[in-house]
Amino acid sequence: MTARRRIRAVWLLLPVLLVAAVIVAVTRDSGGPDDPPADGGPRPPEHGAWFGAYVDPAGGDFSQEGLIGALADYERRIGGPLDLVRTYYPWDKDFPREIDRRVVGNGQVLMIGWGGTRLARILSGRQDGLIRERARGLAGLRGPVLLAWRGEMDRPNLRDEIRTPADYVAAWRRIRRIFAEEGARNVGWVWCPTAEGFADGRAQRYYPGDDQVDWLCADGYAFPDLVPPERIFDAFTGWARGRPGKPVVIGEYGAESHDGRRADWLRAFGAYVRRNPQIKAVAYYDRHHRHSEQTMMYYSLRDDPASMAAFRDLADDPYFDPQRRRRRG
Repeated sequence: MTARRRIRAVWLLLPVLLVAAVIVAVTRDSGGPDDPPADGGPRPPEHGAWFGAYVDPAGGDFSQEGLIGALADYERRIGGPLDLVRTYYPWDKDFPREIDRRVVGNGQVLMIGWGGTRLARILSGRQDGLIRERARGLAGLRGPVLLAWRGEMDRPNLRDEIRTPADYVAAWRRIRRIFAEEGARNVGWVWCPTAEGFADGRAQRYYPGDDQVDWLCADGYAFPDLVPPERIFDAFTGWARGRPGKPVVIGEYGAESHDGRRADWLRAFGAYVRRNPQIKAVAYYDRHHRHSEQTMMYYSLRDDPASMAAFRDLADDPYFDPQRRRRRG
């Protein structure tokens, strides 16, 4: 072939090559099901906050059918799917389970609360096999997941389990190292003490370090009094602002009815989140929860029409619908 013919052949092939390059680029940007999951779990929204909840099943039916049915009913009540769904498991219970796979398959953010055990068992290496099983299970989801291991570790009633902040940090680092060894790159690590623990400096002592934590978190409740959200969360959000590169999730929040004033509290909570743009996700704890043998905390909104209406208004707010899951019109 002469030099002129070779040049002509290249020019004839050039449009085909350009089209192929565009197809490859679009495919890569589309985030298809065969793409590897992103490191560090789900990326937070640039603007606004994911709207989420934990939904306790009615009648105490904690089967997978009961949990899935309760979530579906809840989403009908708020007019569309949640952005973030919380599930919880004790240390030795197998996960992920069917509800977790459904949430990830629906493109929602799954946030798992994984309970703890005596840290001596973890630090001795006796639990490494169990940890590897959980890591492989979450890696197999092939979708981004948030994992909050041993939330509220700063509670005084957990001292026998936790022992010391140094033990907690060492156990955290061991678990995360094993997850990395098992290729669970899709897991984002959420560190989640109590909100009240930041007021007296107790919670901060358990922080594993910026290199170990992907999301900052706190659980906080308007209990027993209907105190304003800033009194509950300001100590935490003030501390979090010292780590501006870390997104924040309110891992649990809730309030009792208080003669119908809970609806106003929910609206105040929404305003508080908007004033704190580092908060990128919130999860209401919709459950009647036993605080002690003498005390029940009635957090569920489902038997309170006024509060559920206020909650639905938050779900309809574009600020809390960054992925346009529930947008009307």
